[in-house]
Amino acid sequence: MTVTKQISIFETFGIGMMEDGKIYVDVLLPLKLKGFLSYCVEACDASGVQVGTWVKVNVRGRISTGTVVAVHDKIPENLDESRIKPVSQVLGWPCVGAEEIKLWEAVAQYYLCTPGEVFKAVHNGASLQYRSRPERKGKKAAASAAGSGTGNVLSEVQKEALSRIEKAFSEKKTVLLEGVTGSGKTEIYIHLALARLKEGKSVLILVPEIAISRQIEERLRSVFGDTLKVFHSKQTTPERCAVSDYVRENVCVVLGTRSSVFLPLRNPGLVIVDEEHDRSYKQDDPAPRYNGRDTAALLASMRCADLLLGSATPSLESLYNVQTGKYERVALPVKFHQGTAPEIGIIDTNAAWRHREMRGSFSVELINEMRKVLERGEQIMIFRSRRAYSPLVQCSECGAIPKCPKCNVPLTYHRYNSSLTCHYCGYSTLFTTRCHQCGTPSLVDRGSGTEKIEEEIAGLFPDFPVARFDADTTQSKKQEEKMIRDFASGRLRILVGTQMITKGFDFEKLSLVVLLSADSLLSVQDFRGDERTMQLIIQLLGRSGRRGNRGRLLIQTSQKEHPIFSARPDAFSGTLLEERRAFGYPPYVRLIVLTVKDKYEGRLWNVCRVLGELLSAAGIPGVQGPVEPAMETVGGEHIRQFRISLPRNAHLSDSKSRIYTTVEAVSEQFKFAPDIIIDVDPM
Repeated sequence: MTVTKQISIFETFGIGMMEDGKIYVDVLLPLKLKGFLSYCVEACDASGVQVGTWVKVNVRGRISTGTVVAVHDKIPENLDESRIKPVSQVLGWPCVGAEEIKLWEAVAQYYLCTPGEVFKAVHNGASLQYRSRPERKGKKAAASAAGSGTGNVLSEVQKEALSRIEKAFSEKKTVLLEGVTGSGKTEIYIHLALARLKEGKSVLILVPEIAISRQIEERLRSVFGDTLKVFHSKQTTPERCAVSDYVRENVCVVLGTRSSVFLPLRNPGLVIVDEEHDRSYKQDDPAPRYNGRDTAALLASMRCADLLLGSATPSLESLYNVQTGKYERVALPVKFHQGTAPEIGIIDTNAAWRHREMRGSFSVELINEMRKVLERGEQIMIFRSRRAYSPLVQCSECGAIPKCPKCNVPLTYHRYNSSLTCHYCGYSTLFTTRCHQCGTPSLVDRGSGTEKIEEEIAGLFPDFPVARFDADTTQSKKQEEKMIRDFASGRLRILVGTQMITKGFDFEKLSLVVLLSADSLLSVQDFRGDERTMQLIIQLLGRSGRRGNRGRLLIQTSQKEHPIFSARPDAFSGTLLEERRAFGYPPYVRLIVLTVKDKYEGRLWNVCRVLGELLSAAGIPGVQGPVEPAMETVGGEHIRQFRISLPRNAHLSDSKSRIYTTVEAVSEQFKFAPDIIIDVDPM
């Protein structure tokens, strides 16, 4: 991309004024622009203008806020002086660091978007408007000294792991810390962070979910005090701006979700990515469609910081990097609180149906096991991959299924507000039992989601408090925190939830975890499907028996013979890697998906035809498509995709540049028609 060459001017120039008393600046704006826009600054306003200075400029009649990325003492080449507008205002905000701009450029180059799109993701409209206020009277972040707390005493296994990690860091290697759930990875994080703080270096700890950050925050706060800063999307704009301003000036520990990788950290010395395998680190929309884990690796490399990836179920990409010698693997094979290894039980729903031993979503065998656990005063966690009451409703007379008018998918039934909702575009309508096709009041729910599971549990065990933990019930921070607190204290005995309950939580009295409808996980048509299912099973297994007691995972499935239920995780990962190698999937290739969207199907196919021809003419290897994805219509737009598998060789960067150029050419040819999305390393 041409922007790469322009953004490489990072040092502050000694500015010599031209005869007309002006200097010229290239300004990066939060817009999808191929390059930068040049402006002039009058001599009277030019004092202190340098790379990183914030300015307001006129863009096509509208005032926009941007940052200076280059300063010139003469008119940039190929520009007409008469067309160069003056900067509207030079702002006195803290300058954007050169390292920040370098990171934005690197992210844009890797994920095939513009630096302006990265800039927009980092500094959204709300934060810029907030900073533009003349006086901000919000709560300021209090400055504090480095944390003086200490971590717990480490076990001998943890001490050995910590020693190996520090040795690998001294050799400039990234470390993959593979620790079984409950092995005490967080304690190792704390000891490493304390050491970096004593060296005057900041620490960034990434977690995949906000809910996880809230539980880990309590443990870290007890050690680091006010030196710990938390950053995530559910904070208010003033809170996020206050954290950003604080970390720019102070050495500290930051706990945050993926967007915190773009914070202006002062002297970062250590970057930790917890649950590094988690899909939540990947941003799907809008651009940049970056992976927080991989961007953290880029940040650590550019700032000469150590990088630690932690997981009980490492991604195949990380295991591949261990095989190639890029990463050092350090294992924590035992739990901190020694106890009997947790066990997995498989319940065959086919047999249960044959013997008429199913009660709604639960087999009689499972109900009996749950009753024993509750009578012992212990707790149960139930996982279901779907929220709402049921995935669809169907007419019992004519068989019709109400579908989203924009997405061609069944509408999901939410009983708590009597609605049929599309989880793809947000379309919603009031639920009635009357069929839209035959007119009879015969619509009934099919299947079960977390809402229905919660209702069934309340009927089976009326004497034991139950709650539901999913996107519908945790919309506010107070709701989420209260539910976690109540379950941790034992006031809640049964917790039903989606993926949100599988990650990072530590509950002392939890002894049984239940995985319902495992078949829905095995039926996903995705080359990562088996990997994700294995990771989920291990994460669920690790939620129970966290204090030396034996935990148990019971899985209800109609495919009890599936190898994923009997294979050892390390052996299964090896098998999956061999399959990926044989069939040419990541991590042995770099995968790029081009998604083309248009509300007119005929024009969509025409765009795809031209795009395919140009990709072929550009010599791009490994192009497949266009094909219809599983969701071929979303929000009234038709969708087709190209999948491009690029060899991991010296030509990779050049091939990616040619893909970007080709997409830009097609977008230019079909102005205002298609939306072509580039997704590098899709998850």
